Amino acid sequence: MAACLPDVASRSIPSRRNFLAPRHFTARQHCVRSRRGSLLIMSSNKTCLVPIANGSEEMEAVIVADVLRRAQCHVTIASVEKQVMVECSRGVHIVADVLIEDCLQEEYDVVVLPGGMPGAEHLRDNPHLADILARQRANDKHIAAICAAPQVVLDAQGLLDGRKATAHPAFSDKLSNTDSVSARVVIDNKVITSRGPGTAFEFALCLVKMLFDEAKAEEVAGPMVMYDGWKSSL
Repeated sequence: MAACLPDVASRSIPSRRNFLAPRHFTARQHCVRSRRGSLLIMSSNKTCLVPIANGSEEMEAVIVADVLRRAQCHVTIASVEKQVMVECSRGVHIVADVLIEDCLQEEYDVVVLPGGMPGAEHLRDNPHLADILARQRANDKHIAAICAAPQVVLDAQGLLDGRKATAHPAFSDKLSNTDSVSARVVIDNKVITSRGPGTAFEFALCLVKMLFDEAKAEEVAGPMVMYDGWKSSL
């Protein structure tokens, strides 16, 4: 077990929190720290990056990270701010695992962008994240975005390139391709988009299916007591 322990990143965060930030994982089995402080083995070698910023939509960020971790995907939450703690769009504070610059040398099976404003604009304007997204595209890896992020980030950076996509109703009519904006989740090749907090579970479970398979998505959804008909988005 000792060989699986992550490095500890020193960050300036409130003293009331005892937080260990995993930096880089090189083993096929990843370790994360549970609420009780024990280490949990993540048996999958699938990896996901969830960048967050001040003003990000907290439900979308947390639901994606939580559902993918239930599927045993190793999820890294990275702040694009100067500190690991961000204040989300509804005042919820999230402490990220790392800063986005810590992720520049890593590879991810999927990068997932939450929405929220002005969080999506902060994601769009971060040069490190722009480099990571460009590399995902160049390497034919998956990119996913929800709410404002498909239009504010992906379309603005030319990453949709005419692909079908959806977004929050306040942004969907600004997409370069509006053919599928009424769908709750849209998958076009390696780009997955969705509409908002109310579609976040379907969005996350589509990511599970994409990374693993439909059986894994059903396995994860069962204990969460998902509503009837959720599989129509897969």
